[in-house]
Amino acid sequence: MPDHASTDFHEHETAVRPDDRFDVVRSDDGRWYTVTGLCPTCRATVVFRVAYGVLGPSKRLWGRDPHRPEPLTGSVTVFCQCGYPHAERPPESPDTGCGAFWDVPVSGTGAGQGAAS
Repeated sequence: MPDHASTDFHEHETAVRPDDRFDVVRSDDGRWYTVTGLCPTCRATVVFRVAYGVLGPSKRLWGRDPHRPEPLTGSVTVFCQCGYPHAERPPESPDTGCGAFWDVPVSGTGAGQGAAS
C-alpha cells in the first residue's frame, strides 16, 4: 500500500472505511488522547493528539483523583495532519494535511491502552 495518495486539498468530513483501524491511546495522566491510523482520503499515516480535561478547575469528587479526568467516551474528531504537500492548500491554512476530518470512536480505555475501531 502506498504511503500517500496525492489529492488536492479541500476541507471535508469523510467517512471511515469499514476496514480502517485506529489506535486510541490515553496518556498516563488521562489528559491527552493520541489517535493513530490512516487518513481515509489521502491514506497517509496520521498521528493526532487531542487535549482532554485540562481546562478549568478540577472537580473534587469523593474517592477519585481530582487531577485525573474520567475516561473520554463517544468520539474524537481527527484532522489529517499528514504533512505531505497538497495542491490547492492555502498558504494561510493551519492544516498540514489534505483537509479531511473524521470521527474515531473512543471506548473509555485506561491509560496507555489502545482501542481499535
